[in-house]
Amino acid sequence: MTPAPGPPLRGVKLGNWLLLEKWMAPRLFDGTAAGDEYSLSAALGPGAEHHILHHRDTYITQADFAWLKRCGLNAVRIPFGYWLFDPDPPYVASPRHLDMALAWAQKYHLQVLLDLPGLPGAQGPEHHTGRAGHFQWHRDPRHLNRSLDLIEHLAQRYAGCPALRAFSVVNEPEPTVGRDFLVRFYEQAYDRVRQHLPADRVSFVLAAYPEGEMPKYHGCLPGRQQVWTDVHLYQSFGDWSRWTLLDYLAYPLGRQSRLRVFLDQGPAIVGEWSLALAAPLEQQIQALPALRQELLRVMHGRMLLALFEEFQGWFFWSYRVEGRPQWSFRDAVARGWLPQHYADPAPAAPPALASIPV
Repeated sequence: MTPAPGPPLRGVKLGNWLLLEKWMAPRLFDGTAAGDEYSLSAALGPGAEHHILHHRDTYITQADFAWLKRCGLNAVRIPFGYWLFDPDPPYVASPRHLDMALAWAQKYHLQVLLDLPGLPGAQGPEHHTGRAGHFQWHRDPRHLNRSLDLIEHLAQRYAGCPALRAFSVVNEPEPTVGRDFLVRFYEQAYDRVRQHLPADRVSFVLAAYPEGEMPKYHGCLPGRQQVWTDVHLYQSFGDWSRWTLLDYLAYPLGRQSRLRVFLDQGPAIVGEWSLALAAPLEQQIQALPALRQELLRVMHGRMLLALFEEFQGWFFWSYRVEGRPQWSFRDAVARGWLPQHYADPAPAAPPALASIPV
């Protein structure tokens, strides 16, 4: 097996930058009834290009990459839609923004995971594909072929970029797409990527979504080198109403043993996680005195980090979210819920013989 290219990744996902999500910055959608990037672009008409390019120019800048480096993180995951490179009105294309991101990452010694949540035809019905309710990706061979052509184009375009560490070829595909279709897609995408990005430099990332799909997809490309499985681990969805608060906060300990079974079979990353709590538990925490609230939120973050450190990497979702600190890495760090620095300390040198007391 080819050795992993570099240390485990610790990073954030730069959401709402090159693919808009309304809940993360609602002001971008002011004055429209739009709920996703496609409908916003259509609603703005001729003004879409100025509006969206201004957002891309200002929402994430070089200063953010510098801050992440000072924080001790070593990676960023950058989600974007196919339309960035493959013009498809009313979407606004702008490949230069991803070019800039790779250049900034190289300058600040950050590794990049390219991430495709927006494929032609949309691989799921959610807004974060760029077009909610569309979900035609697996129904028309033209969408699949267009996706594979884009993946190969990106692999070729960034083949010489030293900051590129991994390539996730699809984010959160709807489970109803089916295993046969997805595995065949992964096989074809892997072959396209490896024509330009060798395994000793860049890892190929496939999705097991949701977490319960891990048995279907982890290890589904036997014989391929440097294939990572991407799993998203949240504690904010589902029915947690019968859990006590402390049992809920300690849940990562039980999850650890179940996930370790997969980690023993091959590398995986936590492509998304946050500090968001399930609604019943959030209500319990908010009813406590302020000091206890803060201590329990810190405990929650540390328990999650301890679990995720077993993986080949982790990415907090997301870097910045307006008004939702549990989903916003910058806010969580500022409030002390997450550590301010993540780099491993250099190992201490052994004491010189003469300095050892006798």
